[in-house]
Amino acid sequence: MPLDDTSPHLDALLLGTVLEMELSDRDHQVASKRYNLIPDHLQRPTSPIRQYMENALVYPQGSRAIGATIVHGADDDRFDLDAVLEFQTPVGWTPRRVLDELHAAFAGFPDVKKIERCTRCIQLQFAFMHLDVTPMDPDRDPRPERVGEIYHSPDDRLDRRFRVNPYGFAQHFRSRITMPTRGFQDSVRDLRARMQIKDRLVVGNVMADADIDDLPEQIDPIRDAPQVIALKLMKRYLNLRYAKRDEKRPVSIYLSKIAAEVPLSPFGICAQLEIYAAELDRRMASALASGRRPEERNPALWEENFNDRWPTHDREMTLFRSDLRHLITELQRARSSSLVDIRKIFDDLFGERVSEKTVRAYIDGLSSTTAASHYEHNRGFVANPALVAVAPQRAAQVSRAAPHHFHPGIRGE
Repeated sequence: MPLDDTSPHLDALLLGTVLEMELSDRDHQVASKRYNLIPDHLQRPTSPIRQYMENALVYPQGSRAIGATIVHGADDDRFDLDAVLEFQTPVGWTPRRVLDELHAAFAGFPDVKKIERCTRCIQLQFAFMHLDVTPMDPDRDPRPERVGEIYHSPDDRLDRRFRVNPYGFAQHFRSRITMPTRGFQDSVRDLRARMQIKDRLVVGNVMADADIDDLPEQIDPIRDAPQVIALKLMKRYLNLRYAKRDEKRPVSIYLSKIAAEVPLSPFGICAQLEIYAAELDRRMASALASGRRPEERNPALWEENFNDRWPTHDREMTLFRSDLRHLITELQRARSSSLVDIRKIFDDLFGERVSEKTVRAYIDGLSSTTAASHYEHNRGFVANPALVAVAPQRAAQVSRAAPHHFHPGIRGE
């Protein structure tokens, strides 16, 4: 695409917008603390399922496992995290009973405001945070790592089980992400440090500081990859678009898979988001033209269809296409807009008018001798050569956790 008429500040402000959606270091620590509390709580002496927890595993899935967690945007500053709880189903238990027993076992969980039994998970609701725990019956050994069946028990009482591999998908996602150069990652960390991301989980609605501050949080650098940044922006945009709609939205795991399949753009963050949106639009157009639903299989377990519950009607895909075209149009408009107008556009798209704090942090960075070379006039990205250059075409390095008993399996972001 032509670059000579793009906004000189666009990519830096998109990056600032993403960082304002992030969790603070303290929020990460609180989330980790709550993950760590799950095994202790379910194994407590009064737990009704204690006897089944001896060989259980609990580990993150979804955004937490791939570095894509953001605050929701349309519902205060809430953020949602997901965990899998693997334990063998007791003989004779139906999906309904598994979910009902787990719901009862979570009673009294520290700091929880409400515990809701959903169709596939138990949702622990805290101030500014939800934690969804999905029980899984692991396949009998030998099996592919962490493959099993989850339970589905809706109000119509038609219980079902679905074979899944969320852990395998997270590994696949990470292998498809091309990490940017060290210079890009350093620039992101520098801007994040200067912005001082606010804490959502503050004293008064979480456990005592002493229980949090002693817990170090290992931050996963994958969260700063442009493909992950584009995914975060897309998720926030759709959160706002669907906030007042009575329609099902595309599921996050589908959005995540496509984000990882879009190659790294050499032209910056805005271009990455535009290419991502265009690819989603292309897939919806193809599905509508063919009359077939856009099945999207888990590369780690082909029988698992990520779109098993979406879309149910053509109108859902048509609506999604309309949102994607609106996003692309507005990003193109931002390319030729002033800083003031860009901030207004972002307020509409992402619900985060780029704050004075973000702008000041960016300008302060440009004013230094080192950062001044990061800016090039008439370009939509920070023009450090390290940012613009195509990163080496290799998969991100992924560490695999050693097998062990009922380990919370925390993976940093």
